[in-house]
Amino acid sequence: MKPAIKRLEAHASTTLLALLDDMFASCDDLFFDLASRAQSNLEQNLYFESMREVRIRTEDCRANFEKGLHKGFAEIGQPEGEQKKLDDILMEDLALVDEDQAELDVAIKSMTTRARAASKNPLYEFHARIETLVPHTLKDEENPLDAGALIKLFVTTSRNVHIEIKAKIILLKQFERFVVNRLPEIYVSANALLEELGVKFIDQKRQKISRGTAAKSSQSNFTEAAEQGLLNDNSEQHYLYSSPALADLSSLLENLRGSAQLNQGLQLGRAPLLAANEGTPLSSADLLNILQSSTINQTTEKNNFDLRDYMRQLLSREQADDKKLGIAKIDEDIINLVAMFFDFVLDDHNIPDNVKALIGRLQMPILKVALKDKSFFTNTEHPCRHFINELSRISIGVGQNDTNAHELLEKMEQWIHNIQNESENIATAFGNAAAELKTYSANVDKRAELVEKRTSEGAQGQARKQIAKMKAQKAIQDSMDGKVVAKSVADFIVNLWQQVLYRAQIKEGDESPAWLSHLQTMHDLIWCSQPHNDEKSRQRLERIRENLMSKLRQGLKETTLNSTQINSLAEKIDQTIDAVSSAAQDVTQVSDLQPFQADKEVSLETLSEQKNWKEMSALERQQKQHQALTYEFIERADSVPVGSWLEFKVPSSGTIIRCKLAAKLEGSDTYVFVNRLGFKAIEKPRKEFAFDLQCKRARLLKSGPLFDRSLHKMVSALKSTK
Repeated sequence: MKPAIKRLEAHASTTLLALLDDMFASCDDLFFDLASRAQSNLEQNLYFESMREVRIRTEDCRANFEKGLHKGFAEIGQPEGEQKKLDDILMEDLALVDEDQAELDVAIKSMTTRARAASKNPLYEFHARIETLVPHTLKDEENPLDAGALIKLFVTTSRNVHIEIKAKIILLKQFERFVVNRLPEIYVSANALLEELGVKFIDQKRQKISRGTAAKSSQSNFTEAAEQGLLNDNSEQHYLYSSPALADLSSLLENLRGSAQLNQGLQLGRAPLLAANEGTPLSSADLLNILQSSTINQTTEKNNFDLRDYMRQLLSREQADDKKLGIAKIDEDIINLVAMFFDFVLDDHNIPDNVKALIGRLQMPILKVALKDKSFFTNTEHPCRHFINELSRISIGVGQNDTNAHELLEKMEQWIHNIQNESENIATAFGNAAAELKTYSANVDKRAELVEKRTSEGAQGQARKQIAKMKAQKAIQDSMDGKVVAKSVADFIVNLWQQVLYRAQIKEGDESPAWLSHLQTMHDLIWCSQPHNDEKSRQRLERIRENLMSKLRQGLKETTLNSTQINSLAEKIDQTIDAVSSAAQDVTQVSDLQPFQADKEVSLETLSEQKNWKEMSALERQQKQHQALTYEFIERADSVPVGSWLEFKVPSSGTIIRCKLAAKLEGSDTYVFVNRLGFKAIEKPRKEFAFDLQCKRARLLKSGPLFDRSLHKMVSALKSTK
């Protein structure tokens, strides 16, 4: 084994095994906590058994994980046949875990996809460095530190942990939390180590893309992942769009000349390629002069404007009766490429229709720029590109009937109008418009960020209040349900002491001394207000009453009651306890003693569980389907990063709403969406959002650079017709 790989293995193994130790140390507390909050004895036993099983198997799992990691590093660079043999062994090991294998496979796949997306750039650099140390191309699964390889290794090494699939998924989630989520740091550290050891980073992907050998496959994989909502906007922006030279684009166009492949292969539904080279070819300067003198501004207002048809008509009008005009092949290619590029821009479903109509009016200005500057398509810093990208970015949140978008649309129309009216230096006009747009969007973004921050904080505050209220209510129900207490005491706890618990929960949380103290005071009050006959209980009663009244008075100071009201209430409670205590031998003497019943709503879920499908109503069936959301769509909802733009369709009205995911409220399991100005647009529970994704009522929007995205689609489509 090469010294660099040995050093890398030692470095990575130390870090990963330490993280694995932390993970297993956390499992005891996790399963114990889950068991304490279990809703049934069966569920409680499941978590306690899982806790014991994991504790017993920890050392074996750790040792096997370390061996597997060493084996992965040892086998780097071996012949492909040998590696395939190892993969078969791994899959055989995975097959041993055959309980609900489908659910486990989905969890592994989703986790792997998330991890690779989260550490895309450092992982790619690390993989490229490792590849320089081996004699053949290294697949993802052959990289011992790849997220997929590590997750499979953990599943394999934990196959002897005999727990149910529910607990196994929880264990896998813990591995993701403690180990997988730290992989980006590990890759950065590993890259630094390899750099120090002289292992250089060679960007093979960029070289391959420039040669066009991997563009189609890369775009296919990227599109599939983006449609599944597994890639965020940042990963899209860092994607290596190819910008082939004009000569390469011309060679791709050559295959389409005189054929019907354009409409069939590219499925553009537009006019066929322009082929106007039959007559005397015009120079680029002459062609530009003809374009400058044409009355194009009126034509570009039409929604069905097609650049190829317009150029045919223009040449037909300009040519003399005895002399046909043609276009030089290079200019003909540029016209076709600009027209095809706008076909993809105008077919992009991520851009609002009214904005696409405005962008469509830039066809002629961009054609003039491309005819003047033959490097237009390869110049990633061209102001045209910046202007279109920023225009699409700032307008992605413009929805149907958006009354607040009037100012933005007016400014966009003015910028485009100024570009259209520029006759001498259109590139400068694009640059000026891009600078103005950048200034305007910076101000809009700043205001939207402030509003969005306040919206998120407000939603989080409301969620905390709701959770605190629910926890206070649940604590009272758990403490009093079924107990025989005086009605006056029950009313006091429900109406007043609940406020005390609520305030303690809001201010300090359910692990705070204040919350625990108020809970204990409530338990003492409930116990004291019940009849007790034996001498030992009476002695305990006297001890508790010494401090109970002072604790009640102190707690009630957290409410809106004044001191007079607090003292009056404390005296009434004390009198009630006296009455119950003195009548302990004959409970019937206390008129208001009665069992306390918590207000429990019978949920539709509980009812539907007791019925079969035929017995359920339509509403119950819908609720059952809602409960039966597939694991895949729940994972997909979880994987949508904050800041992502989405499009929602309201079923009742058919209205389309565009909004951005601003916050995920963990306590209430709720997602908050805001409009482009930062104000709250929608608030949805996690399961409802997942259901919208499943029913295709919600769709992720791509907010990456429109110009680059459309250019790449065009190039990929041209290559697919070769």
